Amino acid sequence: MKKTPLLILVASTTLFFAGCGSTPSAPVIKNPHYSLGEQDGCATAKGTYTKNSELFRNDPDYEKGWFAGRQYCNPSFHK
Repeated sequence: MKKTPLLILVASTTLFFAGCGSTPSAPVIKNPHYSLGEQDGCATAKGTYTKNSELFRNDPDYEKGWFAGRQYCNPSFHK
């Protein structure tokens, strides 16, 4: 009886499940303009339109943060 196919199956399964473990991740350090964009986008989602137009046009981090904050703080986002 050949044990090679069984050995390959066991080794593959072991490697597959070993990849499912969690490892601690490094803390995310946000760019200050991203954080400001998040705050402004959140304020906008809550009803007070807030946007630094200059940063929005010229700083991709602020723009991404603004959209992220607007989406996260939108009440319909959490339903």
